[in-house]
Amino acid sequence: MRKPAPLSSPSTPDLILSPRSRFGRGVIWTLICTLVLNPVLPALGQVVAAGGGTTVGAAGNGVPVVNIAAPNAKGLSHNRFTDYNVGREGLILNNATGAVQPTQLGGYIVGNPGLNGRSANVILNEVTGGRASRLAGYTEIAGQSARLIVANPWGLSCDGCGFINTPRVTLSTGRPLFDDGQLSGFRVEDGTVLIEGAGLNASNVDQFELITRSVEINAALHAR
Repeated sequence: MRKPAPLSSPSTPDLILSPRSRFGRGVIWTLICTLVLNPVLPALGQVVAAGGGTTVGAAGNGVPVVNIAAPNAKGLSHNRFTDYNVGREGLILNNATGAVQPTQLGGYIVGNPGLNGRSANVILNEVTGGRASRLAGYTEIAGQSARLIVANPWGLSCDGCGFINTPRVTLSTGRPLFDDGQLSGFRVEDGTVLIEGAGLNASNVDQFELITRSVEINAALHAR
């Protein structure tokens, strides 16, 4: 796959990007400055929540399960992590309000008691720990479908990543910005998204976005 041409010079100042801008369905590339060839180093650890109502457990077969934080009045569940990685076994984000919820990755799991009966419409996973994230498996949203955002200013790499039960996925190396309880954009200062190895599968996602300063594509990227 050919890499997109750079959009601006390395001297471009920090920008604030809005996810509300839409240019049709499918892959939306928002690349600031130039494409670089510096690989994103895989993060250490797996998934470590930074509090705020987000907890981490496991399904019966060992697949990690994140009980996401309760959504705010706008339907946004904001989850912070010191480490955020997805192994080959995958990761389940628990947006289920029922007592028991079937999943593709982990079989039956217990619903998320922290939701208090109200599912999220948007799940924002923000990494604050200073290390890049490595996504090497599928992320599944259990229960009600929701938009998924992974924001890590230190970079993300995808080697066999994919997504289940979400209509829209955003991977960003920006810091999220908010307006009246809603996500309003990202402040992108640095970071690289690396597609390598087994690539990225977003063929079952209506809209897939990369919002980053630079991207390196060394493997297949499948999208609508």
